[in-house]
Amino acid sequence: MLISTSRRPTHRTRILCRELERVLPDAGYVPRGAKTINKLASLAGSLGHNRVMVVSSFGEGPIELRFLAVTNGWRWLDARVELGEIKLQRDLGQKVKLERVRVYAEGQKAQNLANFLGELLGLPISSELPDTGAVVVITSDNQFKLRFQLRPSSEVIGPVLQITSFGRLRGEGETS
Repeated sequence: MLISTSRRPTHRTRILCRELERVLPDAGYVPRGAKTINKLASLAGSLGHNRVMVVSSFGEGPIELRFLAVTNGWRWLDARVELGEIKLQRDLGQKVKLERVRVYAEGQKAQNLANFLGELLGLPISSELPDTGAVVVITSDNQFKLRFQLRPSSEVIGPVLQITSFGRLRGEGETS
């Protein structure tokens, strides 16, 4: 997956993109600059990526994730993830690169988000919390939180993303 930003991103949005590049397997990051979506999709295809994640920002930081499919041209996927509070690796005093990440959901409500993100990001979903390795843990105590951590330690390495809603753009989304 190629990760980029919307036009005129905030500094915090660019940092989040670089951190997502480190924690998502086989991801690459490219600053958007003046690139059109067409050029961004073409670049993704030439780099061997079949998806693009566009991190949109407004005000002080990132607010939304949108996705492009890049095969035989490009198209926006009917999916969005709206973001709330973000804690970056740098906020947590970490700088870690992950390999072979799995998704684990704590509870049924979080499982819906895990299935949604697993499909979008191309990550395997684990029904049990893995004993070892890198894992994205999704919780739903009154709000969805997505946190990256290494097992067997339960230390959060970041980034930590609060997800205020997710779903299909033309269908019903879910909110916390």
